[in-house]
Amino acid sequence: MTTQGEYAYIAGLFDGEGTIHISNQLYLAVRLRNTNKAILKWIQSIYKMGHIYSDNRSPNKPCYSLELASYQALSFLKPLLPYLKIKQDQATLAFQFQQGTTSGRDLTPSQKRIRETIFIEMSRLNHR
Repeated sequence: MTTQGEYAYIAGLFDGEGTIHISNQLYLAVRLRNTNKAILKWIQSIYKMGHIYSDNRSPNKPCYSLELASYQALSFLKPLLPYLKIKQDQATLAFQFQQGTTSGRDLTPSQKRIRETIFIEMSRLNHR
């Protein structure tokens, strides 16, 4: 069983090295980048989901990303919410974005307007 301390540790890593992203107003994704692949595998083993891939943007040191999308992203964020300091607002928006939908393609006009508003706010928060 995962302890509160472990979730707090993951939240700290995510606050510093993670992103919450909405792509083209259709789907939600979270990504945690780190040069230590073992820490990402540890997190993946806790959640039993997500995909780790090589994310080499720097020629100096290998980098890896753990990515989760849609409801997996929410499952990742939920236990971290009480511990997030920097990305608390983005995480809250992520839950609002995903609320009541199963697919980003089958949205009512009202849901599309709500998602557009959330998309704009998420972009603003991610660029401050």
